[in-house]
Amino acid sequence: MTEARRVTASPDERYDVAILGTHLAGSLLATILARHGVNVLLVDSGSGEQELAGETTVPYTAEVFFLMAEKFGIPELNHFAKFNDLPEHVRKTSGVRRSLGFLHHYEDREHDPVHAQQFNVPEEHAESHFFRRDVDRYARDLAVRYGAAVIPHRPHLVDVNLKDDEVHVVTSDGETYRASFVADASGAESPLVQQLGGADPEPRLRHRSRVLATHMAGVKPFESLIEFEKYAPASPWSEGTTHHVFDGGWIQLAAFGNHDDGANDVTAVVMSLDPDRFPATTQRPAEEFRRVVARFPALNRQFEDAIATTPWIADDTWQRSVSTTHAPRAFVFDRAASRQDMFFSRDVTMTAEIVHALATALLAAAKTGDWTGDWIERVARFQDGLVDFNDRILEGARIATRDASLWQAYSKLWLLWSILEALSLARVRMDALEADEGPDRWAAAERFDRGAFWFRMHMGIRDLWERAFERLYEVRDGRVSASEAARWLFDELREAPFAPPLFGFGDPDDRYYYFTEPKRERVFQWSRNEAPGELRGVI
Repeated sequence: MTEARRVTASPDERYDVAILGTHLAGSLLATILARHGVNVLLVDSGSGEQELAGETTVPYTAEVFFLMAEKFGIPELNHFAKFNDLPEHVRKTSGVRRSLGFLHHYEDREHDPVHAQQFNVPEEHAESHFFRRDVDRYARDLAVRYGAAVIPHRPHLVDVNLKDDEVHVVTSDGETYRASFVADASGAESPLVQQLGGADPEPRLRHRSRVLATHMAGVKPFESLIEFEKYAPASPWSEGTTHHVFDGGWIQLAAFGNHDDGANDVTAVVMSLDPDRFPATTQRPAEEFRRVVARFPALNRQFEDAIATTPWIADDTWQRSVSTTHAPRAFVFDRAASRQDMFFSRDVTMTAEIVHALATALLAAAKTGDWTGDWIERVARFQDGLVDFNDRILEGARIATRDASLWQAYSKLWLLWSILEALSLARVRMDALEADEGPDRWAAAERFDRGAFWFRMHMGIRDLWERAFERLYEVRDGRVSASEAARWLFDELREAPFAPPLFGFGDPDDRYYYFTEPKRERVFQWSRNEAPGELRGVI
């Protein structure tokens, strides 16, 4: 760990970059810039620091952190990639993620084991349930150790003024700080967003949801409520992230005390509902949550003794988008730019992805002094591409909840994509480390004009996503049945030449994924001898 070198901010200083928001996104960006000698000011955003944010990671999330750690020369970024590498005080309050489980339910029926799926994380990975208060605090401390300037007594952001030649940031203690550029991840109440036109009156996002969320004590492990032997070969559901899926919604559970050193015996609970299927009511969030889970016998038992330990967060229009996210000397990103469902671990993942792209661009700008160039527009298009693709994944997921078989096929498509992403990005990273130093060393991991597919990988998976979306829209519009769409998608997965022999992606009866030693050997041979060109050698 780097030796601390705390820098106290001064209104008399002109900073290269002022970063608004000291949660994960802003603090990671500040760490990277400060590590490379950029004069950075880190400003608290007040209420924005408390916004609900993603709490789970997957192996692909870890690969983005591994990439940034190597590319930017910051070994501590690896800590966010592997649960066991988190500092002890952060690990004690966070949870481990050994699996990703999906349990599809039908109303007024006991859960059917045939409608269970579980994707177990390979042992070389150890994914996390981030307890965001402590994880975000650790990220801020890391930025401070690398030399980001912070303001004494932590006054919060009040206003931002864009000038022709600099940016003024006003804080709640009445001081004004100057910078050449401002990167704003402060949150929904961002004064800069208001200056740029505000949030879209109607979010441009296709997916719509009502969200109810809290942390709960007393949530029973699902494996204790069922005849667990009927779910063989499942591992205990509470050791990973569990998703209860039903027509029109889902509930995500992430336990924080699910390991031997855990000292935080609560579970993050996030319920997302289709507003057409589950219209807004006058009930309090706790009452409405109980009303929904009462429709499903197993869920009713799981939450019968659970109590909220934090105030409920509830919003009947959860999605938020911002059309104008940039101006000369300014860029709005992460939670200030959009808000989407925290599903499939995309929230933390997209935070890492946009920080990687923005840090790459800002380091180049700092070298040239170009704080107003076209590069800002390019990063904005990349962020829009991430948001739009994630929106389509969420929209497709909501349609797929209508039927257990369609959900099973859809979640396998997501798993295949996630595996290919992680393997391909790992290969890109290793190739870069083996290459000679030079300006193009990391070019294969900087194809930001490709949006969500921003590094070298097999584009067949992108094309399969597009075909799957179109078939799901046919289900939504009543032109194809859910069972027909499920059969079609299983067939596509079965025939995909880029699907490694890790798992029966096209087999409806193969519902539990483990990366065993025999599978490792088969995949190794496939990678050397049978895989399409772009995937040769990814293992």
